Amino acid sequence: MFRLITLISVVAFLCKCAPPKKTEYLDELESIHQWLNNQKVTIEGSQTWPNATDQPEHVSLSHSDGVAGKLIFYLQLYRETNNDSYLQEATNAADYILANLPQKTDSLHKVFWGFSPYGNVCGSAFALVETYKATADEKYKSGATHVIDVIQHFALNKEDTISWGLGNDVLGGLAGTALFLLYAGENLERPDLIEMAEKAGKTLLSRATKEAGLSWKRGQNGRFELPNFSHGAAGIGYFFARLYETTDSESYLEAALTTNTYLESIAKTEDGVFLIPYGFPDPGWSRPYDVGWAHGPAGVARFYYQLFKVTGDEKWKEREQACLKGIMSSGIPALPSSTDFGEDEFYLDNRFGIGSVASFLLDIEGKNGEDEVFQNELIAKVMSESVMEGNQRYWPQVRYSFMANAGDSTAFTGLFYGAAGYGMLLLKAQAKMNGTDFIRFVDDPY
Repeated sequence: MFRLITLISVVAFLCKCAPPKKTEYLDELESIHQWLNNQKVTIEGSQTWPNATDQPEHVSLSHSDGVAGKLIFYLQLYRETNNDSYLQEATNAADYILANLPQKTDSLHKVFWGFSPYGNVCGSAFALVETYKATADEKYKSGATHVIDVIQHFALNKEDTISWGLGNDVLGGLAGTALFLLYAGENLERPDLIEMAEKAGKTLLSRATKEAGLSWKRGQNGRFELPNFSHGAAGIGYFFARLYETTDSESYLEAALTTNTYLESIAKTEDGVFLIPYGFPDPGWSRPYDVGWAHGPAGVARFYYQLFKVTGDEKWKEREQACLKGIMSSGIPALPSSTDFGEDEFYLDNRFGIGSVASFLLDIEGKNGEDEVFQNELIAKVMSESVMEGNQRYWPQVRYSFMANAGDSTAFTGLFYGAAGYGMLLLKAQAKMNGTDFIRFVDDPY
């Protein structure tokens, strides 16, 4: 009995001496939760979140703007807090997705981003797989399997090649769908899905422009080439590097390296930076170079970090650092420091702007003191643009020119432009401090 009491005392002492879990951002995250909770609408008897406050009737399942993205925010918030109420928010969202799953009878080929990992189909399946991993509830695995059946049902050219349309890119096209298939194949132990991803790779190789390396148009019948991560060669090269990681087939590594050859041929590399032009043919883009995940080095660096992961060659880590140096040369978060980055202020969000750059700074390894200061400056800028009303925090925004109701003011709820996305940025910082596993999307190598 004495030994047992002594052991308990020692354990209690060690627990008291263990460093407490850091909670630096939890108050801010709770205020984001309070705002999201206040935005819920009732759709056919179920409560969930609209994509934005100015269109409360518009609810999507998507990862980028819709229910799936908010679900991931709450799963990560639960990881950081062990607060069961946040897990309940996530499972409520998963149940909403289950009740509104994509079906084989839907006209999905006509839906914008129909099979994008950021859209309603793959995005909802990703959220259900992550919910299954968190809860071990088989209904979420079954829901994800149903969505995968829908994806397979709509596949075109199912023999040696495969596609779901003419899009090639990560954000809305074939490379993105294939990245989801790799994720699902690995997490659900489905080798048939990895075989589908390989067929997608063959399709992309057949669609490539083979001049000075490999490059792709965003859409096969389009005229624009946007070579950065979300719409072009950097993202597709990343897919090939991931495909090599999964299959060990040297042909995919060769495809990734040949894509790099193209990127090097168009890159600005003076003064140690690595910057890829916004796009071709240039109809007068407001920024010749950008900074964020979509069109800038915060996204391009993912390709090079993935090459480092699969080859172990330090030159790719150096390229990642050159991407960082390109960002730091821009003047962000202040006004652009040169005409290379246009004249307009940088966007705030997690697709194009400061949020995505801050997220990249949190990801890279071996930060020095200067990088740490830069990271904190970016997060502070993001927080300074929020509005706090009572106990609720949100980010007002004017809709971009490519959106419906362009120019209208709103507040988005999702990952790309809204509260859940800025919350995920804070959660990444929180997870980094505490060594917590962070939920990674299908195009995230870190």
